[in-house]
Amino acid sequence: MKNMKRYRWPIIGVALAVLVVGFLAFRPDKLFVDDTVDEALSDAFASPTTTTEDPPTTTTTTPDDDTRETPTATTSPTTTTTTTAAPSGPAVVTTGAFYGIDHSAEGTATVYEQDGQFVLRFEDDTDIQNGPDLYVWVVPSEDYTGGTPSEYLDLGKIKGNVGGQNYELPAEFDPALHRTVLVWCLRFSTPFTAAPLT
Repeated sequence: MKNMKRYRWPIIGVALAVLVVGFLAFRPDKLFVDDTVDEALSDAFASPTTTTEDPPTTTTTTPDDDTRETPTATTSPTTTTTTTAAPSGPAVVTTGAFYGIDHSAEGTATVYEQDGQFVLRFEDDTDIQNGPDLYVWVVPSEDYTGGTPSEYLDLGKIKGNVGGQNYELPAEFDPALHRTVLVWCLRFSTPFTAAPLT
């Protein structure tokens, strides 16, 4: 009986440590908590603005009988260069609706193009059931057919499960080939949602 009392607290400590590690690994709370994002499409195609400042003024003086100052250098006018997005704006290339795969999902995925740059956007109506370790993949197929895709473009972790968000597509993206957006739970090798792009 004394031995049981002696080992009770270490056993409780180990059990608590296992529970904490299990919680952090599986994050079941993610299924019930939303991560909301509110990015605008214009954010994805924003261009840098550069400004050239006046160079410093240099003045030299030449002593003479009148001790007058004679400027030998002048300043150049200020030059400001501003690069802005093309007036036409980004064009829709493909779009599709999310459907849930063993998880609830709704919303729209759209690929936009401007000046040769492609961006995948989850539109403002996006509402996907949350989960741990979710990634955004673009798959070279007409629709998700099950299992772990052998080929995909990895756009990184999902920014949020609710709201508008943008993902820059890499140079390898081909709108004629990459026709499905897939949200994949890497930790459990499980699909959450897909959107065929048409």
